[in-house]
Amino acid sequence: MVRCWSGFASLFAATALLASCAGMSDASTPCPDVTEVSAWVNRMPGPDDRPVKLHVLVRVSDDQSWMLSPVASDEAGVLRLSLSPGGPSVSGTAAYQQKSAPMPEQIKIECHGETVASIEKIMTAF
Repeated sequence: MVRCWSGFASLFAATALLASCAGMSDASTPCPDVTEVSAWVNRMPGPDDRPVKLHVLVRVSDDQSWMLSPVASDEAGVLRLSLSPGGPSVSGTAAYQQKSAPMPEQIKIECHGETVASIEKIMTAF
């Protein structure tokens, strides 16, 4: 019984360590070229009065998956998103969704702290 619990504890610790590494940005991975960016707010009516949702999609010239994560910003009306390797996106893309208000007026995409793309026109779908 003791051996089983110590094995479980070791497995749990290893899993937690791997999970924490998966969320970290890999500074050694070069930033891909951004080929297309788009953002839209979904205000289409639906069942159960669903909330308004912002969608951001970035296409890159790379064959691996990328993810977008929010970055703190002092700029009013600007949403900053950090592009980093990994995540559940389709290869060559990165996506982000946000339900909370207020919606941004501009979106800046960063990679390793440098702005690589900007979205100034956010479409609204009714």
